[in-house]
Amino acid sequence: MWDREQDEFFAARELTEEKRIELLERIAQEVVERNLTAPAVFVLEVARPFTFIGSQTMVFLEPIIQSIFNWRNYTYVRKLLEDRKNLDELLLRIEDYDEKFWGEIKEKKKAEKEGRKRRRKEKQEAKKRGFGQ
Repeated sequence: MWDREQDEFFAARELTEEKRIELLERIAQEVVERNLTAPAVFVLEVARPFTFIGSQTMVFLEPIIQSIFNWRNYTYVRKLLEDRKNLDELLLRIEDYDEKFWGEIKEKKKAEKEGRKRRRKEKQEAKKRGFGQ
């Protein structure tokens, strides 16, 4: 018979809203930080019609993959792929995080460049005053 322990086991694997958001954020962050935004967006757009089939393939392959890799979030990712709205949200999060990530890097580079210009200018002024000889 079905007992309470089995109910708790399967309840623990339910994809809650918090877990869904956490997974989407983590996947988007990893994709952008590894500089895979363009390929990821391309693959996700192409695979959009097959997300449900892909999730069902993951169900079929789960025992094999779990025995080899022991991936804790496998079930959550599979459940995430069952719904296409999650894929759309993932694409949006990747694009938003990419814009934010590269914007911060551009600002850092700009600040570094301005700092180098300022130091160069100070050095030239010091030379003109005779301190750099």
